[in-house]
Amino acid sequence: MKESRIHFIVNPISGKGQGLEVKNRIKELFADYDIEIKLTRKKNDGFKLALESIEAGADIIVSCGGDGTLNEVASALVNKQVILAIVPIGSGNGLARHLKIPLTYDVALQFIKNSQKNIKKIDCGKINQQYFFSNAGIGFDAETVKIYAHQKQRQLIGYVKSLLISVFKFKPIDLSVLSKSKKFTGKAMMLNISNSNCLGYGFSISPDASLQDGQFDINLITQCSWITFCLIGLQFLLNTNIGSKKNIFFKTNQLDIQLDTDYLQIDGEFTPIHARNLSITLEPKALKVLVG
Repeated sequence: MKESRIHFIVNPISGKGQGLEVKNRIKELFADYDIEIKLTRKKNDGFKLALESIEAGADIIVSCGGDGTLNEVASALVNKQVILAIVPIGSGNGLARHLKIPLTYDVALQFIKNSQKNIKKIDCGKINQQYFFSNAGIGFDAETVKIYAHQKQRQLIGYVKSLLISVFKFKPIDLSVLSKSKKFTGKAMMLNISNSNCLGYGFSISPDASLQDGQFDINLITQCSWITFCLIGLQFLLNTNIGSKKNIFFKTNQLDIQLDTDYLQIDGEFTPIHARNLSITLEPKALKVLVG
């Protein structure tokens, strides 16, 4: 890969400031390579900087940050010939885990340096005009991510705290879901659209999801008691099947949704929305990724 032009897009505040460590390590490891290092400063910088790198002729663009930075960078590379590489220094790192990317930044950088171009083309999801790569969610998981986004405590303990707060704050949402095989109208606890098999921290609600099968794995949990909801959560955690009628699972590559909420979670990031109608589509094998 020494002949490749590699651009690194680094979020300096990811991983409690590990981004700056990554920047310095890149300079050491890739001293003899044709590289450029760019730092993000604000939201959407990852997308803009990736577009600039494409124009500059980069062969590989490396996202060095969390799931939010990764989503921005990857969104610029959909249906492009440029290869995405990942150095995960965020919290959940769901897509990186699915792709077996090393979770230690130094090992991930060594992997990129020594790789023999093990490239995989993966499916990409799209909600109206916004891409997602791992998963998107409406309802309880979006509430949890919203609370997490507004608190100081981070990492896994922060997610657990946010989850517990959500139990007391969340109310079921009105939802209408239409796909080729399923139809639902009513109140729901959660709708999760999985492209990958990992939400973050190794936790999965769709363990058989594939990034190359041309299908989303859909988990719809209809309105139920908190006891039932917790049992379904335990089912996900233990990868067992309790057979609850409140958990509807199906696969599809297209979904139309009407909803009464103002926000989603997209790749683990709190995302406000300004529409009551969502069209969710899949673009098969539209992103080239350097994988483990």
